Amino acid sequence: MKQKLGKIQVRFSRRTPSTESRSSATAPAEAIQFSDPPPAVPSSASMATTSAAYIPQPTDIDVHEAINDSPRFRGQARGHEAYFNRLESRLTEILKHFATMADLGRTYATTVYKLSISVNQLGQESFPDNALAQSTFGTLAEAYTKIVELMRGFQEESTINAYNKLQMFCRKELADVAALRTQFDNTAALTDDALTKNAASSRTKKSETLETRNALVNVGALHAHTALDFLEKINLAHAQKDLVVVDALWSFVKDTSAFFSKGHAFFDEWTAMDNGGIADAVDALTKKRDYTARQMQDIHSLVPSEMYQHPPGISLDPDVVMEGYLYKRSSNAFKTWNRRWFQIKDNKLLYIHRSGDDFHPTVMEKNLVLCIVRPAPTTIDRIGCFELVTPERSHILQADSEAVCNAWMRALQRTILNLHEASQAGYDAIRNEPSSSAHQAASESHSGTAMSGRPTTITEIPGGSPRNANGTEPVYTKIRRTPGNDRCADCGGREDVKWVSINLGVVLCIECCGVHRSLGVQVSKIRSLTMDSLDGEVTNILMSLGNDRVNAILLSGLPKKDIVPPPANERSPREVRETWIKAKYVERRFVAHGTPHKALRRKASAGVNRSASSANVASLDMTTSSTYNENLGETHSDEGGDEGHADVHDELLLAAARTGDLPEVLKNLLTGADVNALVDGTTALHAAILANHTAVVEFLLLNGAKTSLADANGDTPLHVASRNDGPLAAAMLLKRGVDRDLVNLKGETPIQIAVDKESVEIITLLRLHEMRDETDATEGVDEIISDLTRRAAEKAATMRNGAAGRSPPSISELALEKMRPEE
Repeated sequence: MKQKLGKIQVRFSRRTPSTESRSSATAPAEAIQFSDPPPAVPSSASMATTSAAYIPQPTDIDVHEAINDSPRFRGQARGHEAYFNRLESRLTEILKHFATMADLGRTYATTVYKLSISVNQLGQESFPDNALAQSTFGTLAEAYTKIVELMRGFQEESTINAYNKLQMFCRKELADVAALRTQFDNTAALTDDALTKNAASSRTKKSETLETRNALVNVGALHAHTALDFLEKINLAHAQKDLVVVDALWSFVKDTSAFFSKGHAFFDEWTAMDNGGIADAVDALTKKRDYTARQMQDIHSLVPSEMYQHPPGISLDPDVVMEGYLYKRSSNAFKTWNRRWFQIKDNKLLYIHRSGDDFHPTVMEKNLVLCIVRPAPTTIDRIGCFELVTPERSHILQADSEAVCNAWMRALQRTILNLHEASQAGYDAIRNEPSSSAHQAASESHSGTAMSGRPTTITEIPGGSPRNANGTEPVYTKIRRTPGNDRCADCGGREDVKWVSINLGVVLCIECCGVHRSLGVQVSKIRSLTMDSLDGEVTNILMSLGNDRVNAILLSGLPKKDIVPPPANERSPREVRETWIKAKYVERRFVAHGTPHKALRRKASAGVNRSASSANVASLDMTTSSTYNENLGETHSDEGGDEGHADVHDELLLAAARTGDLPEVLKNLLTGADVNALVDGTTALHAAILANHTAVVEFLLLNGAKTSLADANGDTPLHVASRNDGPLAAAMLLKRGVDRDLVNLKGETPIQIAVDKESVEIITLLRLHEMRDETDATEGVDEIISDLTRRAAEKAATMRNGAAGRSPPSISELALEKMRPEE
């Protein structure tokens, strides 16, 4: 019977739906969450009950009255029930107020936090250069941060603590009272049923009467115990309510007091330390404002008496010759006039849109040296107009008055005159330089220029030339001693000539070096003589060519006068240098395309394929003027008609690669030879590797020679290097990522050929590269490969110079030494 009653869920007879849901939640109360909605408002029935007259706390219930379930006990129980309903209603209102306080406090703290962020952003964005304002904003932001910290701590400690205590009492104690009242009503109903059955029992049926009596005794005892439990819970609830309510409300007061005490302590200290600084800042800013106001009182006196009738003053930008508003006539069919802000800056004519949204200037003319300035044609019936004429087009500009127009014309004419004077000085410097002569390539001490992979350390010896730390002559000095390398190849300047183009073989100054870099590595590959380590074969290239030899090829067709564009000199601006260098290297405008000897005018042999060049020494997609294109077509119209002209240059390139004539290789590349052309079943790279001309091999690779191009036998350059026992050439190819697994027409790979030829050095190199690709530990393998390549270069230099004595150790010996474990 007790088990059956324990499963019954009951409620107060007069409890509202909100009270019912609250009484069923007997689990421990959880901490308040600010995002939760406030508790439900009591229903109208409950409000009717709680809004009645004041209900005092009922008197205590007698135990015997509870056991007997007397009417007095039931009346007192109803009084306690009404009291607890009213109490719960009041506590619900208090909980609602606490929840509202929590939400508002959270909103306040969040708003103050956002305010501190806005203050920081204001100081950083609006006062970036004002140290006083920045310091003041930092101090204020610190105060705002402390306010947020105090508010959040107050919410977490005070409001939540009080809310949880009151909510726990409502959910636990009052809910238990309601549950026991429901249980009491159920046992009372069972007792009434048992009494009714007992009263109706028959005297003749003794067994049934005995069973009915026993059931009545059990139910009566259960009902009495339930009444006592109900009485106990009522008394405990009264005792608990006083403690919980007072403690919860008192804890809120204590936490609030602690909150104000912490805030008072902090701001007392903060005011003593920082308030004076902020007051001083406010005073200083007030004085600054007053000073600015006084300064602004006289600004109107600066307005000229005749606006737009005189040239503007000197620009704030020191690089600007003149600036101001001009009307620009558009080139469309409507010929509209647009007002723009023009500048003469860096020898260019620039303009900016009046709106000022985009301050990046538009270049109207980037090279004023080819322009002329004159008054506008008489057909233009507008005041203050002038014309800027270029080789391609003319620009009509209009000033606000004739005086301003004349000022603009004089400024442009002075700029153009200065550019012409600088260009003439550069031309005279080039014409006075000694012409290049056919000097033999310097080949002394090449072992010191091998692929060391390390920068050269140079020391100065009093009374002598610079020397390395080991006493040998540095690479820098050897390259500068090559004819013409004591000055820049493009402007003739002798200052800071410490840069080289390794694929063109010229020495440059830092100004021209910047222009070469802008052309891209497909045209010029720039290195530093002092900061970069140059491979031995790159050094051989630079010593074999030099400025005089390269200029003799590139300027072989230079006219004696009326050179367009004018040559650059050491004082030329970047625009003049850029125009000159592009014409010289990209367009190859001054290379003499002489017709080859008639004996060489023939096609390549039948059946030989000609590869389309995909990596020439320079890209020819430079846009040139229409005038220059017409002149170029007239000059070489007879040469273009010869179908065998390009093939002949390819044959000459092949012959130069076989003989190791590096200047001739460069000449043929510049005059139209295809570095990847197949001639008689082979390419220039194959021929150079076969003849063991490693400097030519490096030069061809720098100028776009393909590493995987096969000859008539299907051999790649790596096949030829393996068959010819050329470890240095193989190292150059492997350095550029050549495919090691390609097979020729016989089905042979390079390593198979090296094994058949017993080329230990090449086998070692191939195995090391294979090991590097297959393992993650590449650092040690790369170091070994670098050392092996350097030794191969030293060995090649020793053989080239015919040096006596013991040759350097072989690559295989060095590899075994490197891989031997340390003891």
